[in-house]
Amino acid sequence: MAPTAAAVERLTTRLRFSSGHLLVAVFDSHADERFDPLVRARGSACCFAFYKRWLRGETVAFERDGGDFLSPTGGCPGAHRHLGLAATPPSLAGFLAHEGLKASVELAQRCVDRFTSPEPAAGAVLVGPLRLEQWEAIRSVSFVVDPDRLSALMTLATYWDDDPDPIRAPFSSGCGMLWGELESGARTRPVIGCTDVAMRRHLPSDLLCLTVTPAHFEKMLTFPDGCFLDRAWWNELIDSRNR
Repeated sequence: MAPTAAAVERLTTRLRFSSGHLLVAVFDSHADERFDPLVRARGSACCFAFYKRWLRGETVAFERDGGDFLSPTGGCPGAHRHLGLAATPPSLAGFLAHEGLKASVELAQRCVDRFTSPEPAAGAVLVGPLRLEQWEAIRSVSFVVDPDRLSALMTLATYWDDDPDPIRAPFSSGCGMLWGELESGARTRPVIGCTDVAMRRHLPSDLLCLTVTPAHFEKMLTFPDGCFLDRAWWNELIDSRNR
């Protein structure tokens, strides 16, 4: 059963969401009228280039070209790889080293080999504002927020957890941190994202994100009254920013 809109609003209210903050979901689904207003990725656009359209309620679709795994259509080729819609290009490690993102091709290749692409069931992966009515198709939820709210979300995401290393901040593309990195490894842990220098230009300078699984998102919605979101430290922090 999907979370309720009231539960989501309760959280965003306590976080004191403001203009520019939003919840973005990755959907493993066919691109159809359920996601209107819908825009299909074209050219080589980064998925974060659609940030302002997400704010307007639009969803972007990355699709396979006629179902061909090796020939995706529209949008950044890296996004197709990181969203599980295309194979890893053999030149990717060389590209990362050439762009100065890794010290050597060999090191870059180890990073490429570590990443496990997700396996979407549909012929498309969609990225856009959270739609609770499409809950069964959601594979991740990302909070796009400023560092103050990121700190609160990191605290909330680990509220019930005594794991000494509960959150990851991997080297990856912006789109890779929206789904693939969440499922890489033996267990799913929240991922700090929007740290890829190639995609940062598409966001306001003060925004980062925290990405969680749908199950983790549901758990975060159950925070009790009286937790830190109701206490002085959190509210005094936001009040001080607003003065």
